Amino acid sequence: MSQSDLTFTDLGPVAPTAAAVLQRQQDIFQAAFDNNLNVDPATPQGQLMASLAAIVQEKNSQLLFLANQFNPATADGVWQDALAAIYFLERQGAVATTVQVRCTGLPGTVIAGQDSSVTPARVKTADGTVLVCLIGGTIPAGGEITLPFVAQASGPVVVEANSVTTIVQAQPGWDTVANPDPGVTGRDVESRQAFEERRRLSVAYNSRSMLASIYARVGNLPGVIDLRAAQNRTDAPVEDNGVTLAPHSVYIAVLGGADAEIAEAIYNSVSGGCDYNGDTDVTYKDPVTGAVEVIKFQRPEEYPFAISVTLKKNATTPSDIVARVKANILADFYGQPYPNLDDGTAHDNDVTRIPIGGLVYASRFFCPAISAGASQLVGVEIGKKGSALGNFVQMTNREYPSLAAADITVTVED
Repeated sequence: MSQSDLTFTDLGPVAPTAAAVLQRQQDIFQAAFDNNLNVDPATPQGQLMASLAAIVQEKNSQLLFLANQFNPATADGVWQDALAAIYFLERQGAVATTVQVRCTGLPGTVIAGQDSSVTPARVKTADGTVLVCLIGGTIPAGGEITLPFVAQASGPVVVEANSVTTIVQAQPGWDTVANPDPGVTGRDVESRQAFEERRRLSVAYNSRSMLASIYARVGNLPGVIDLRAAQNRTDAPVEDNGVTLAPHSVYIAVLGGADAEIAEAIYNSVSGGCDYNGDTDVTYKDPVTGAVEVIKFQRPEEYPFAISVTLKKNATTPSDIVARVKANILADFYGQPYPNLDDGTAHDNDVTRIPIGGLVYASRFFCPAISAGASQLVGVEIGKKGSALGNFVQMTNREYPSLAAADITVTVED
C-alpha cells in the first residue's frame, strides 16, 4: 500500500501526514530520474511535487469526509437525512412563530386565512414583524374572535405579548387586533446536532407501548418544535418535576404541531388501558374498531427568561459589544449558530435549543458572550423575567423557555 493511501483500522480510516505524502511524490520522481533531481520546493520540479502531494491530500480529505457520513454522530446534510430515514424519521423544516391574535369588529365580518384564501389577512407588531392569518374565521355575535397568525418569516422570531397592534390592510367591519399572550417562537430548519439528538432518542419509532415510541412519533410530526415525555408505571400518583402524573399514565408536553395529529400519534403508540395527563383534550376515533377515546396531552406555558451580562471594557472591546452579546446569546438560547464568532470561542458540541422543563445554567451563556468580544467577562445571571436572577433556572415539565433581545441586559464597566 502506498504511503499516500488511507489506512483502514478498527477505529476508522487514517490519512497519512502531509510530509509523508510529499515524501512519496519525491520518491516517485527521484526513481524516475535516477535520484538526480533537486527536490527543493523553490525549483520547478519541487513545485510540481508539492502540487501533486496537495492533490493527494485533498483526495484523502474527501474520503475521510465521506467515511464520516456513515456515522450517525458525524453525518450531515442529505447523508444524515438518509441515516434517519432508516428509522422512518425526517428532518423538521423551519417553523414560523405562531401568535393567537384577538380580532374585534362587526359580527359577521369574515377574516380570511391561508386555509381558505390566497390573500389571507395580515397584521403587524409594533416593531414591524408581519403576521399572516393561518386559519380564518367569522367574527361572532360577541364581536370578538381569536385566530392563529404566523410570522411571515420562518425561524425564531420573538413576538411579545401585547405587541400586535396594526391591521396591515384595512377591512370594513374589522376594527382592532391584540395579542394578550406572547407567540410560540418558531425555529430554523432542524440543525445537525438537534436532528441527531432526536434520532438517538427516536429509534423506537417503529415500536409500540414504550415511552420512546410516543416520543419518536410525536417528535416526527410536522410543526413540532419541542416535546417532553414522562410516564408513571405505578398504581399511585407520582410527582415529576412539577407535574403530577396519574397512575399508569403517560405525560406528553408538546410545543407546536396540530392537536389532532398529536392525539393520533399518542393513541397509535400506547397500549389499551394507558391513562393520559395534560390540559388539552382531543377526541380520537379508532379507524378500525370505531372505539372513541379522549387523548390528553399538555400544551406548555411560557417561561420568559431574563439574562444579565456584566463585562469590563478594555482596548479590544468592540464598540457595538452590547448588540453583539445580545445577538449571540439569543442565537445560543434557540440553538442557532453565533452571528459573532470573533475569537472562535464556542461550545465543544453544537448547542441545541433549551428544552421544555430544562435545567439551565448561567454558564451556558459564557461562550456566546466571550465570542462576541467580551474578553473580560465579569458574570452572567439568569432567571424568570420580573424575578430575581441567579446562577441557574429549573423549569417544570409544563413550561417552555422564551427569550427576547429586550430582556437581555448587558452592562459594560470601565
